[in-house]
Amino acid sequence: MSRSYGGRSATDRVADRRAQLIAAGMAIVGTEGVAALGMRALCREAALSQKFFYESFTDIDELLHAVYATALSELHQAVAPAAAARDLPAVFDAAARLMESDPRLCRILLVEPVADMRLRRHVRETIPALATSALGDLIPGSPDDPRTRMRFSALFGALISLFVEWIEGNLGTDRTAFVHHVTTVATQLVGVPAAVDAEAS
Repeated sequence: MSRSYGGRSATDRVADRRAQLIAAGMAIVGTEGVAALGMRALCREAALSQKFFYESFTDIDELLHAVYATALSELHQAVAPAAAARDLPAVFDAAARLMESDPRLCRILLVEPVADMRLRRHVRETIPALATSALGDLIPGSPDDPRTRMRFSALFGALISLFVEWIEGNLGTDRTAFVHHVTTVATQLVGVPAAVDAEAS
């Protein structure tokens, strides 16, 4: 039976420390990049000793995966209501609002995977599922169809470039104009309507 300290069980304290480490990893990767994510830097940022790292993670790669998964979960939660309503502009607006409020997410999800093989692998493993969840049947064709996959690839390449440039302040446009442009690009690339009546057959 685990002992309780300050009203927190041992299991709770382990979970708290794990969350601290992930938050520290997000702070480092989201501001300095994956190259800065070393054990000492991580534990210093989390204000924890290395022994606590190993109670939750086997190595830095596993922690990096958790950082990416956490950022991806935040994005998924942000766009889910708009995706459920089958409203493409609202999907992009939700993503833009989230990354505007926390630019670290843009770096973790869109910038760092370009240079880091580990994150690229996570992108390949997770983004198709997120795309299907977020865009669903707005994009014509089966997700298993190579032609559909190529349309997805073209779309995500464009979206990554646009979101990164906008978050870094290089496009000189506000969120409303940005979302309109992104929606236009998406419809041109994959031939989907900007908004679909949820009751349409």
